[in-house]
Amino acid sequence: MANVASGVVLAVGALLGEILRVDLPRLISDQPIVLKLAQTSPLGGSSNNIEGELMSSHKKHSKVLALLFGAALVVAACGGDDDAVTTEAPTSEAPTSEAPTSEEPTGEPFKIGVQNLEGDPNGSFPEFSIAIQAAADYVNAELGGLGGRPIEIVLCKSIVSPDDSQRCANELSAEGVDLAISTINFFGNHYSIYRGAGIPVLAVTPITIADFTSEGVFAIGAGGGCLGVHTGLVEFATNQIEELEGIDVQKVAVPWSDTPPGVVCYNDLEAKPLDVLNGSEPGEAARAGSKPGLSHIGVAVAPAAPDVTAQATEVLDFAGDVIIFSAQGADCWNFVDALGRLGWTPESTPLVLSGACTDFTAMAAAGDLAKGIYLTGTENGLLSPLEGLTGQHLDNATAYQTKGLEYGMTSDDLFKGFAGQGFSAIMSIWEIAQGIDGDVTGQAISDGYGNTDGTQPSFGNSPLNCKSAPAPYVSVCGSSISVSQWDGTQLVLVTERLTGLDLVAGTALRPGPKG
Repeated sequence: MANVASGVVLAVGALLGEILRVDLPRLISDQPIVLKLAQTSPLGGSSNNIEGELMSSHKKHSKVLALLFGAALVVAACGGDDDAVTTEAPTSEAPTSEAPTSEEPTGEPFKIGVQNLEGDPNGSFPEFSIAIQAAADYVNAELGGLGGRPIEIVLCKSIVSPDDSQRCANELSAEGVDLAISTINFFGNHYSIYRGAGIPVLAVTPITIADFTSEGVFAIGAGGGCLGVHTGLVEFATNQIEELEGIDVQKVAVPWSDTPPGVVCYNDLEAKPLDVLNGSEPGEAARAGSKPGLSHIGVAVAPAAPDVTAQATEVLDFAGDVIIFSAQGADCWNFVDALGRLGWTPESTPLVLSGACTDFTAMAAAGDLAKGIYLTGTENGLLSPLEGLTGQHLDNATAYQTKGLEYGMTSDDLFKGFAGQGFSAIMSIWEIAQGIDGDVTGQAISDGYGNTDGTQPSFGNSPLNCKSAPAPYVSVCGSSISVSQWDGTQLVLVTERLTGLDLVAGTALRPGPKG
């Protein structure tokens, strides 16, 4: 296993070099991560204005950048142009030989409960908790905590079970956390427990109806989770990809993750918008009925299935013009491998994957089978190569790719989509706290999110707009995504921003198969 120094990453190419030398599988237990745990599952272990005066986006991001770029910090990956990363220091004093830091937070700890799936083959995302802890350590050490309060992470690992989902919510509520983060949850039955305890919740990867529609929940995940990503997959696969690939899309193959939320995401946010496009489902979108000959097939793919040859065969026999798929990382690349063994290549039929599939190690291992695959992301995606980035995108990606490693992540962890979302969640909370005039409490953070109106930049994400969440999706704070293409070594942006939300506007919820 390659050792990565905890200091500065000089170039994304160097990071990728580390990735290519990482032995798989990497054992999460060998990482020096220290978390305060609530009682773990027996199987746990083995991805705007705000009320008050807001500091300007320039000053906030300049502060982050200044903390990153003391005299000891050089980022050669920005193309060697010093002007590309110049910024004002947070004070009038000239930078010293050490990166400047904010005053150490000494107030009462701000407890953030983290409910995360770990140790279950049906869904396990340890990179979420690793990245969340790294971001919390960074905020505490260099950004002054949350209004002078150090962040304390209280982690509860759960398995894919309705009972375990509620167990974690009960334990974190009893712990008296100020705020809860639900990384990814298959049931949505935990929100009522938090609501009863008066604890606001951030849904980092919203995938269930409850994630989209629950009061006191802010679905801040890039692209609005399932809602933005899956409708965005449909939008891209039936629109933008036609020009990129020089094709006319009339048939779409949709393998989908056969889990409780996967059923909803496929039926409501993939099959339904495809039916809106072909006119068999009424809709308000400008493109509604614009593809009357469009046909599609859905193929259920069980999570952690050892052999998906039959499902891959069904997808290829449909002879679609494009394939779209969203699942946990290992399942994505297992399916890609099955397609490849049957003769498929990205050149023969374009494949568009959700950002949940992003795993640079797996993509490098897939070789030519991965080259040319499209993956969704966000317009300020943290995994982008630093060279050529500017503004907020450069600030955020640099902070993540340097500070993530410095505070305990490995290069293997770093380049997983869910890790980026976990890191972004903590940084988003810090951004909201910067605009609070008074004590930083869970309720103040909740009020801050509730007042975002699309003008508040969000770390590693599109601007949040929780105030204008459309009914019945009242928890969703954004739906925009970006799309990049893997060129064999890095992700290359091909569509900076799109949304497919209008494809389900004015439609009835479809949580199961069409009646």
